[in-house]
Amino acid sequence: MTVARSALAAALIAASATAHAQQPSDASDVAPSLRPAIVAYRQGDTVTAERVLRSLGSPSADADAWLGAVLLERGAKAEGLKLIQRAADAGSAEGQHRLALVFINGDAGIPPNPTRAVELFEKAAAQGHRRAQLNLGTLYFRGQGVPRDLIQARAWLEQAAAGGDVYATYALGRALSESAPPASADPTRAADLYRRAAEKGHMLAALRYGMALAEGSGVKQDLPAAQRWLLQAQQNGVPEAALALGDMAVRTPATRDKAANEKILQSAISWYQAAANAGVPSGQFKLANAYLAGSGVPRDPAQAQLWYARAAQQGLTGAQQALGVMLLTGTAGATDPVEAFKWLVLAERGGHPEARAVREKVGDKVSDRDRKRGEALAQAFKPTYELPRDESPPRLVPVRR
Repeated sequence: MTVARSALAAALIAASATAHAQQPSDASDVAPSLRPAIVAYRQGDTVTAERVLRSLGSPSADADAWLGAVLLERGAKAEGLKLIQRAADAGSAEGQHRLALVFINGDAGIPPNPTRAVELFEKAAAQGHRRAQLNLGTLYFRGQGVPRDLIQARAWLEQAAAGGDVYATYALGRALSESAPPASADPTRAADLYRRAAEKGHMLAALRYGMALAEGSGVKQDLPAAQRWLLQAQQNGVPEAALALGDMAVRTPATRDKAANEKILQSAISWYQAAANAGVPSGQFKLANAYLAGSGVPRDPAQAQLWYARAAQQGLTGAQQALGVMLLTGTAGATDPVEAFKWLVLAERGGHPEARAVREKVGDKVSDRDRKRGEALAQAFKPTYELPRDESPPRLVPVRR
């Protein structure tokens, strides 16, 4: 499952620079005078929200912050930014939080400034602003605007999760899953947090909890329960769950029943196919391995090369190494020394343990001209990701018991 974990990194951390706390639909988290406007705003009715906020007889700094947010969304950036800045200067936690979002996202014509955003999130978070606490913890987790610091990340995420917010609960689980001295991982607490978030419909948490159950990491191993959670995640828009289901099938111990073993292998291949088609690079890599070896599918080097190429283009080091070797040896029928050298250079830069030895071994078989062209292509390479980089928090879905 190590390969699965590395491939999931981008998906399992909040996709945007900031996370978003769950907000009460009745707007009970704001002053009573603001609630009608904020309810309308959270329901997407910015026209009503603006009208109600402008009609307030005695607008507060918080009202300015909310009106500024509404105006930014409606395209009135100059007025919106002015109101948010005024609210922040007046000490409004909402204003400080909103201004931090402007700086982290580079909105309203303001260049992105993560360091300034952290300062503003800290001011709002110190006043108990839950979304600012979540966003600040996320930035410490990512090392964006500040040096990466799991201790600080966990401290702020603990505060954000104290009220039961599902997004903060998941984010805290992520922070507890990893270690970076002096912070040690706490897989038991992380698994419990994933469970709690998953039970509220957070499907990335369902993926993480399913993986924990499959591995027995921080929780007693329970393969049927792991499969249930992973299936829910896969059926609700988390294609990485298909990869995890394939890995579960592959790890199933073989028996003397050849037909049963073949059925399990076919199940694994079908899950890898689903993950690969959805754009999961490790799914593409494992499907390519199957085609190259003829394991569970007819041996087909051309198909293997195609799937290695898709995973390599997304930056997966193992696929880059395999593709380089195939293009160098002509395993699929054609050689391309320039492209081969490019992928081997990229694999070496990505830390693949065999890449340098292979590249040096074949160096005399590639002309100086082709090597230079391959190195230039490697220098210019930028990964192209197939999975969408959705900046919104994942929607919560009903959970089947």
